[in-house]
Amino acid sequence: MILGRVAGQSHTRGSYRKRKTVPMQRQNSHLMTRNLIGVIGLAAILSLVGCTDGIFHKMKSVNPYYRSQWEKDRQLGTTFTERIEEITLLKSRLPTMPPNEQEYWADLLEKLVKSDPSPEMRSLACQTVASIPGEAASRALNTAAVDSSEKVRLMACAGLKSRGGEEARNMLLTMATNTKESPSVRRASIAALSNYNDEKVKSTLAQILDDKSPALQYQTALSLKGMTGKDYGGDIQSWRDFMGGKEVPEPEKSLMASFWDSMSLTR
Repeated sequence: MILGRVAGQSHTRGSYRKRKTVPMQRQNSHLMTRNLIGVIGLAAILSLVGCTDGIFHKMKSVNPYYRSQWEKDRQLGTTFTERIEEITLLKSRLPTMPPNEQEYWADLLEKLVKSDPSPEMRSLACQTVASIPGEAASRALNTAAVDSSEKVRLMACAGLKSRGGEEARNMLLTMATNTKESPSVRRASIAALSNYNDEKVKSTLAQILDDKSPALQYQTALSLKGMTGKDYGGDIQSWRDFMGGKEVPEPEKSLMASFWDSMSLTR
């Protein structure tokens, strides 16, 4: 039953925790259960050819010791892998759901983002909830943006990029200018800001051009290129001058650079 156990805790042997059960809406239970069986069946097929955990999973699958341990885990309740499969299935079904059902799942996903002990689950919940309109999804993304795990914060950047709106923009600006944030998250937030072409974003990006990090400077130049249509490449001083209001001629592109630019336009 999809996400019927996702909102609870996955378990490992020796650290079993009581799980909360989330009821499934009746009108979707049959269809989603059938789809979930298909997902689990596909996972079983992939494991036989070594796609789940490479050759090690294939070796374990024929080892009686590991098979018995896996069976004991399943008897305790939902395993971590099953929770991942369920939320992945939910993500594929969300676009076809009516608004009231999407709101129902958004509330549950928000709880996962806030309290699930697994960064992997919080990250996947963040990715899933990003496509749902409404306050619950916005709160979930804001929570993910300050998560202790860098992986979850990176996923929040991706969700906020497509989210749109002043609230999402402001959160990205906060992440981009936070000098205590990791370089990876700052780069991701600067890249996401390219979707918000307004004066406040441009002004902030112009300030980030003075950051000591060449990687952040270059990512800022890429975002400004998409927003302004100008291309000064990695010439940060030219970008500073242009953003400061000066007329700065663009450098002539090489034949190869022009070719790759034309190829990107046809994609």
